[in-house]
Amino acid sequence: MRILRHRQVRRLAQAHTAGKTCPDPTDSKWGSYPSITVLPPWPGAVAFWLIATDVDQDTLSYDMAGPFGDRFSVEGHTGIARVAKTLDYEVRKDVVIVVEDRNDNKPVFQNPPSSASNDTVGTIVCTVLAEDRDTGSSGLVKYSILGIIPNTTENVNLFTVSDNGSIYLNGLLDYNSKSTYYQLQLQAYDGGGLLNGQHVVQRSQIIYLPINVVDVPNLAPQFIGAPFEGSVSEDAILNKEILRVVAIDGDKGINDYIYFNITDSTRPTWFTIDSVSGTINVNSTLDREDLLKEDEAVRLQVYATEAKEDVNGIRAWNSTWVTIKVTDVNDNDPKFYFCQTADCNFSQAQNTFEGFIEEHASSRVPVNNLSIVAYDPDKGPNGTFHLSLHGKDRDAFSVFPNKVVNQGEVQVLVFNSTLVDYEINDNMEVEIVANDSMSYKTSSAQVTIKLIDINDHAPTFNQSLFVLEVSENSEIGTVVTDSIQAIDPDTGPWGSITYQLLPDRHIFQVEPASGVVTVKNGSLLDRERQAVHYVTLQAQDGGKQMGSTLLEIRLKDVNDNPPVVSSSYNAFVKEEVDGVNVKIQAYDNDEPDSNNSRICFEILEGPYSRNFTVECDSGVLTNGTTLDREAIDPVLLGRIQLTVLVFDLGVPSLNTTVNVTINVEDINDNQPVFNSSLYEFSIKERLKGAKIGVMEAWDADQTEVNNRITFTLSGVGTNNFVIHASPQPGNLHGGRYQGTLSLDPEVTLDYETKPNNFSLTVQAVNTDSTVGLNTTQAVVRVVDINDEPPYIVKDSLRQVEVAENQPHFGVVTTVKAEDPDTSADVKIQLLSVTCLQDQRDVGPVCRDWFVVDADGTVSVNESSAIDYELCDLVHLIIRAWDNHTCENYPAYSPDGERPRSASLVFLGVSPSRNLGQQRPPVPPPLPPQANDSDAKGTQEINFSIMKVEFIRKDETNSTHQGLFSIDTQRENNMHLGRITVATSLDASLKGKYQLTVQAKDNPFSGDSLATNHSLSLFTVDESQKVQLQFSQPASEVAANSEEIKESLTLATRTTVYIASIADFSEKDRASRWGSEALGSGWGGSQPA
Repeated sequence: MRILRHRQVRRLAQAHTAGKTCPDPTDSKWGSYPSITVLPPWPGAVAFWLIATDVDQDTLSYDMAGPFGDRFSVEGHTGIARVAKTLDYEVRKDVVIVVEDRNDNKPVFQNPPSSASNDTVGTIVCTVLAEDRDTGSSGLVKYSILGIIPNTTENVNLFTVSDNGSIYLNGLLDYNSKSTYYQLQLQAYDGGGLLNGQHVVQRSQIIYLPINVVDVPNLAPQFIGAPFEGSVSEDAILNKEILRVVAIDGDKGINDYIYFNITDSTRPTWFTIDSVSGTINVNSTLDREDLLKEDEAVRLQVYATEAKEDVNGIRAWNSTWVTIKVTDVNDNDPKFYFCQTADCNFSQAQNTFEGFIEEHASSRVPVNNLSIVAYDPDKGPNGTFHLSLHGKDRDAFSVFPNKVVNQGEVQVLVFNSTLVDYEINDNMEVEIVANDSMSYKTSSAQVTIKLIDINDHAPTFNQSLFVLEVSENSEIGTVVTDSIQAIDPDTGPWGSITYQLLPDRHIFQVEPASGVVTVKNGSLLDRERQAVHYVTLQAQDGGKQMGSTLLEIRLKDVNDNPPVVSSSYNAFVKEEVDGVNVKIQAYDNDEPDSNNSRICFEILEGPYSRNFTVECDSGVLTNGTTLDREAIDPVLLGRIQLTVLVFDLGVPSLNTTVNVTINVEDINDNQPVFNSSLYEFSIKERLKGAKIGVMEAWDADQTEVNNRITFTLSGVGTNNFVIHASPQPGNLHGGRYQGTLSLDPEVTLDYETKPNNFSLTVQAVNTDSTVGLNTTQAVVRVVDINDEPPYIVKDSLRQVEVAENQPHFGVVTTVKAEDPDTSADVKIQLLSVTCLQDQRDVGPVCRDWFVVDADGTVSVNESSAIDYELCDLVHLIIRAWDNHTCENYPAYSPDGERPRSASLVFLGVSPSRNLGQQRPPVPPPLPPQANDSDAKGTQEINFSIMKVEFIRKDETNSTHQGLFSIDTQRENNMHLGRITVATSLDASLKGKYQLTVQAKDNPFSGDSLATNHSLSLFTVDESQKVQLQFSQPASEVAANSEEIKESLTLATRTTVYIASIADFSEKDRASRWGSEALGSGWGGSQPA
């Protein structure tokens, strides 16, 4: 068997390594196409050995695969191949084993370059090479740049690398302005291939490729330390070194030699420069004073030129300016010049000067016309010198300034003005000496000063202050003073004096020549405005020299001001309680503590002035008697206006007046009074809500709050009436009220029901009941109208026995009828006749047996024959008729009446009751009561509610069902119907419930009889529920409950019910009712 290494045969024996590098199949120990004979060919026999080496010395493992790989088995760690299946020469005598390459080698760089020059963009900087020992695409190497140092945005794409390893320059390099060194992070990678069954791309180690930038000569020289400045003393020796100019080649990588020369200078001969070292030296004599207009400096232009040519074929150069300051030495003396500083050229010095000044000129006043300038051209301390004054008159003058730096104007000043006196010496001389502070050299100048005579004496007064007096309001021309004179020692025009007053306020005037002071405007002399005037009397000589004195002119008082009251006065007092105490404030501007300013007070005569007094001195106003608001005219509304005269004690006396208003406040000190002690009224019965009459009362108090009157009613039947209070017409000032008495809108009076005459007590009440109450009597008589039907007297309806077939005819009984009306005309009528035989109706057989006359007489009809066998019982149905009954009222007795019949009536039923909006704790209405007059068999009565209507206060109504229920009870011979609230009532409804209640009997035989009655139940608002809390315990309140109810009824003028009385703790007081009261505003008297 042969093992062949051939690319076309796809048989593989694989060697796996634990490292990264595959064994080298080209190693010479493999030989050349070895051939192996396999004996013996049975399974388990060793066929051959696989031997491989690894350059990395990694541990190897062996395996075999392919179409015939199953014929052999290989030991992984030794490479021994054994026969796995029996080999048959006749089937296959040769097996070729091919070892294929795998991508197990990384590219490796070979000697990268390390420098680059200023190459142009797009050129190749250098080329790198990396080798990969794998074959095929696994050995195909490419390159990438992973990073660059310096890592800046500008450098990111500065270099690129091609697939063949060439590195290109994408941007410009600059040795001097950019980096001189770059470092590229490079990596090589192959085309990828199989390794351990996966496609793998092998990458080399990262290498760092340094690129050094090589400089080229393309920049001009650069000066180091510019700008260049130096200094040198003006007395410097020749060739003295001043400063050194330094320059270098702009191309730092080349650093060519530099040569220097001076091309321009403001003083061409003064300085030179060494061409190699750049040192600047003194070349000639220097004089700083020649440079005064050039800021004491020399400017040089220095050129620096490279020794070699640059890339453009020329020698690069650069230039700079050098400034050399020439410093001063003390080589000049100070000198004096006649000029002004601004236009001095200091060409000609001078040592004599002449000026003039007035005598007695003030200290530090300069001598005129000198124009002296002192000058030393040296600088600083060298040009500093001191000035001093010498000569015979040096004590009278001084020199200014004492010290001068370089130059300055010199002034001779007056030092002692008393020595500068024309009368003593008209020409004065001094010497100015200048002393150099450094060299002590001196120079001097002689100064002649001529004095000018002046008016040196001013007028004077012998006093600085004169005190004068004049009366206020003096007439024009009144002399204030004529004895004040000024003195001037000068003669001639200098001693001529004129006078004037300052300031000129047009109050006083002075005669210019004599100095006499008089009044100019007396109306401006008001002591109260200004008691003292100060003016200056000024004296002036011919030379306008002035002297002055102060005049203090005091004004004497006259009585020219009336008293002044600060304001009017208002006082508020309660009648009969408070007293008036008003202090009137006044002042007088005349002289204090004199009769002109002393003030007195007096009340002028008026309607109420005698009730008040005022103290003359103090101005305290008080009332002399008790004030009564009702004694004041009502038109004044309680306001009393007094006029007080305020006058002074001067001559003549002056005065003013002030009004003092006393507001007398009303209190409730009067009780209402009726116009009459008895009022009598009459009212027809059956008139609902009719007006009865008017009562009048008057309260003398003058304010509405105290004179407003309300009326209350008390007495039997009060609940039938209401009384309304209103002001009387034309009552302009109040206090007069009328009480209109009317029937309650829900009540009508019945003459037949007692009482029909009412005696009411009417009470007039105002807001304060403590002042007492006033009452009157009102008698209301009910006038009868014919409104009641007649009725049959029951006792006259009795059973009468009449024998049949009797020969006697005549009256068998008399039926009596009555009418409660006073004007009734009652007649009896027969309505029907019922004939009975053994309790059976036998028809009209007895119709004509009896007759009934209008006066109630029942007689046997003479033409009739009474036959017991035909009829044993006759029932006569009769009725009473009132011939005078008023229209719209019943004229007949109800239903007709027959013997032994009866009707149902209601007794003692209250016409109306009040209901709250909730069931408890509203007290239930009084029950309806009924009885039946039948003697037997019909005395069982049942009650029922037939209809419920709610009538609102606006007269609209609505029907309701199920709100109330009624139960029938019996007490003695009376039937009671108790009405209860069946469900909660609507709290929003306000008005009354109108109930129609029916009472119906239950006879043993025959039809039931019934009668209806109307009952009103009034709602009670929550606002009418009142909680009262007492300080006494509940037991004491209960014991006095009737008295409390009576007081509440009187106060509220309504019906009061006490719901409960209980003791409460302090905690309960905040959350529960202590005592509750329910009241009705319907019926009885309305609250005022």
